[in-house]
Amino acid sequence: MTDTENKTASRPDDGAWGTIDGTVVTDDVIKRIVANAEAGFPGVHTRPVGRPRTVGTGSAAQTVTVRLDERRATAVRDRATEEHVSASEVMRRALDLYLAS
Repeated sequence: MTDTENKTASRPDDGAWGTIDGTVVTDDVIKRIVANAEAGFPGVHTRPVGRPRTVGTGSAAQTVTVRLDERRATAVRDRATEEHVSASEVMRRALDLYLAS
C-alpha cells in the first residue's frame, strides 16, 4: 500500500481512539457526534464567517483603518464579546451614535 492510499482504521484494543480536549473518543462518542451532525447540530448558533460585503444601506463596504490604544481596543473587543458581534460592528454602532448627535 502506498502513502496516498486510504487505510481502514482498526478498532484499538482498549476501545479508545484517542482524546479530544481531554475527552476519550470511543465508538459511543463517535456515534453521538455523527448523530448530532446528521441532525443538523440542534441548538448550535453560528455566525457568518468573513467580512460582510455590504453594511448599512447595502452599498459596497469600504475599509477604513483606525488605530486604537490598548484600553480602547480592549473595550471594543469586550463589548463585541458581550453582544456577540464583531469589533467592526461595535465601532459602526458607536460611529452612528456620534454622527447622529
